[in-house]
Amino acid sequence: MNKKIFAFVIPIFAALLASLFASKLPDALETAAINYGFANKAKETSSIFSGYSFPFVENHFASTFLAGLIGLALLYTLFKIITSVIKHLTK
Repeated sequence: MNKKIFAFVIPIFAALLASLFASKLPDALETAAINYGFANKAKETSSIFSGYSFPFVENHFASTFLAGLIGLALLYTLFKIITSVIKHLTK
């Protein structure tokens, strides 16, 4: 298999698998806010990644998978930008 295709397929497959195990429970920061009584002081904001999914996608699995893929793409882009800047600065 071509290395570029392999490098593209494996992360997508990993995001697909990871989305199957996405938790519906609150994360540690949210749990701490609830336990220590300051969760009600949080300000409501809108986000397209609300709940680690897209609210406009009806299927929960597809919504979580899509959010994971876009998150993966954003991390990859950030990684490429940072490595490009580091390479440029070290020349």
